[in-house]
Amino acid sequence: MADTTIKLDILTPLGPKRHGVVVPGVEVPGLLGELGVLPEHVPFITPVVPGVVRFRDGGESVRIAVGAGFLEVTRDNRVVILVERALEVSEIDANKARDELKRVQADLSHDLGSIDAAEHRKLVTEQGWLEAQLRATQP
Repeated sequence: MADTTIKLDILTPLGPKRHGVVVPGVEVPGLLGELGVLPEHVPFITPVVPGVVRFRDGGESVRIAVGAGFLEVTRDNRVVILVERALEVSEIDANKARDELKRVQADLSHDLGSIDAAEHRKLVTEQGWLEAQLRATQP
């Protein structure tokens, strides 16, 4: 008989955001768009981009903002999301994120010719993280 749930782990260097949560499926931000993972999915590993992880925990819809990282789907119906950072909606200050996003976008447009590749990459990464936080707070 086929399994109807998967076990979900969302792990960061600061500790787990979720560990062993039994869910019917999960949506994860990938390089080419959202990835949906359901029970009995073929095993794979892929990059995760800053965005929002979505799943149902009991009857509740859960949204977690995540930074860059990796997704692993295993043969035993386990989904492991390893990311540099993650925030629950309750941990996000949308006004602060919005203000910081404006600053980062201004830095990107103003310093377009005067910053090196590493600084540009840092700003683009921060922009993606802030946008993910704002998307997580939207219904």
